[in-house]
Amino acid sequence: MRFENASFLGRRAMLAMGLSAVGGVGAADVPAPAPAVGRIDGEPPSVGDLRAMALANYGHFSTMRIRRRSVQGLDFQLARLDRSTRLLFGSELEGERVRRLVREAVPDDDRTWLVRINVFPRVAGFADLTRPMPAGVFVTQSPLAAEAPPPRAVRSVQHERVLPEVKHVGTFGLFHHRKLAQAAGFDDALFLDARRSISEGSTWNVGFYDGRRVVLPTAPALPGGAIHLLRLGMRSHGIPFVERDIRIDEIKDFELAFWTNVPDTVRPLRRIDATEFPVTHPLHERLKACYESNEWTAL
Repeated sequence: MRFENASFLGRRAMLAMGLSAVGGVGAADVPAPAPAVGRIDGEPPSVGDLRAMALANYGHFSTMRIRRRSVQGLDFQLARLDRSTRLLFGSELEGERVRRLVREAVPDDDRTWLVRINVFPRVAGFADLTRPMPAGVFVTQSPLAAEAPPPRAVRSVQHERVLPEVKHVGTFGLFHHRKLAQAAGFDDALFLDARRSISEGSTWNVGFYDGRRVVLPTAPALPGGAIHLLRLGMRSHGIPFVERDIRIDEIKDFELAFWTNVPDTVRPLRRIDATEFPVTHPLHERLKACYESNEWTAL
């Protein structure tokens, strides 16, 4: 039986899978209109599907910004989804399957869409996690919010995600530290490892500029789709960059700082702890142009 009006279970399932009803992890702070519950493997979700996702918080996801059924960095996204599925479930996730499901979910119109692809195990229980588990694909979509988020002030905090290379649904620590940062008067949290090296933000990657080149941190972090596109764009536009360990006490030596994620592309950081950064530096526009120069690939 299909459960067409699954609003309660649908919201709970999306929260359990690291999503909000308006776009989820990595989305801009300005909410877009709420989507329907979504589809699982191309079909309306059953009560059992939603219950499984709501009660078993084990899976991973990815975010795509889509125009005219085309995506920037599609190969990267598909490879990461397959890699994470193999790691978590011991099974593969074919790229063509993902392309078909996303293509069917998004209208072919002039709007920019934000699509979430959540991957979860379609199993009856978790008694034996060593056996390969078939993957279910839960696709939700909503129009991307038109208003860009303002420059952010962030607070550094020691926090290391489990399996940082995976965009997994274990988001409690991310939002808890964001909440604590906001309670202290900041917008978000910037994570440090045990050596006080900068790794990533709560739902975004981070970068700096030292006056000569862009500097990206190498502490373990999610290899985000946006920072991947920025690297490609900087290479093609001849903007020098280096990747190295960055300690938090070095930030005063940088001219500017920025953050990246797929919904919001490249945006300025205006402050880290007590260190202020300019938000109108010419490099900000150059970096955004680098990002937007990447090719859109048809689904």
